[in-house]
Amino acid sequence: MGVNAELSGPLAFYGESLQQGVQAYVDTVNDDGGIDGHPIELTSLDNAGDAARSATNATQLATSEGVNAMFGFVLSANCSSATPVVERHRVPLACLSVAEPNDYVYSLGPNNTSAAGALLEAAKELSGTDTPSTALVHLNTLTVLAMVDEIEAQAGDAGVDLTTVQELDIAATDVSAQVAKVVQADPDVVIVSNFGPGFLSVLEGLRSSRLDVPVIWVDGTGNLTSLQESDDDNVYAFTTYELVDPESAEGAAAEYVEAVEPLLEATDAVTLNAGYTVMGYLTARAFGEALASCGHPCSGEDLKTELDAQEVDFDGLVDGFAYSEDGHYPYPDWHLFKVVGTEYEQVASFESQ
Repeated sequence: MGVNAELSGPLAFYGESLQQGVQAYVDTVNDDGGIDGHPIELTSLDNAGDAARSATNATQLATSEGVNAMFGFVLSANCSSATPVVERHRVPLACLSVAEPNDYVYSLGPNNTSAAGALLEAAKELSGTDTPSTALVHLNTLTVLAMVDEIEAQAGDAGVDLTTVQELDIAATDVSAQVAKVVQADPDVVIVSNFGPGFLSVLEGLRSSRLDVPVIWVDGTGNLTSLQESDDDNVYAFTTYELVDPESAEGAAAEYVEAVEPLLEATDAVTLNAGYTVMGYLTARAFGEALASCGHPCSGEDLKTELDAQEVDFDGLVDGFAYSEDGHYPYPDWHLFKVVGTEYEQVASFESQ
């Protein structure tokens, strides 16, 4: 297996957490003797957030390293850069962010486009009305822009009034102009798509302007560590899996805790749900089970066949995790959690659309 991720630079936290999840699965399997007696060799390469380097790494992993499967890419542009390589060499690739569907590309993390309908329903849930006025603040990445298009297309039929839609550059440090327009619109609910520091800047701006309405963080999955010092009791995170509580974890959640614990300095609700560790673990495990079904040796083309009929029981984390020939996105639901510091409370769940 190979990891091709943003392991340095501004996105290193996310790339490292993804790699940690894959590593946790590999270590667990190897401790038990490997897949049908064959240990997994894991090679991790740093693309540093660069598209050209992502493609070069993919070529190295597919050729000189001879990997059966590849995982990585916080940024969809980097996934797109590596896609022609894995297609040419027929190596299944799991990307955190996928902008362009491909027969050899599978989703590792949340597809924000599938969250559009769920977000509109969440706005109704939190506002207590079927016709909430809603503001949307979002990044300008390809996957997020696709989500925005879906929200705008569905809002009218859902009865949701989008009072303002504000776009942020991924490198923006000043969000005051966009926050001012949201405050002026005076919505019932605010939906935000941004990385951790950027989200906190938006939240601080809203609260300092005395807009105390519910704020839904689309990218709550993978960014919850940013909220551990927050005492705001009106923030809600969207997640593709049920957040892990080490005190009550059962089934696959308990297995995940056991697998990742040796890699963590401390084991608590914050560290267990940090970044994309859970999703890296889940996806590597799904790929590993497909390799086991395939048998040894398993070509990339044969692995793809197994993945396209893959269903895994991840009770306690994800109900109904599955890939199919027609769909390479495995998460059937979105979960809405109220987050206050290090305390998480599930509020509702909605189907991906």
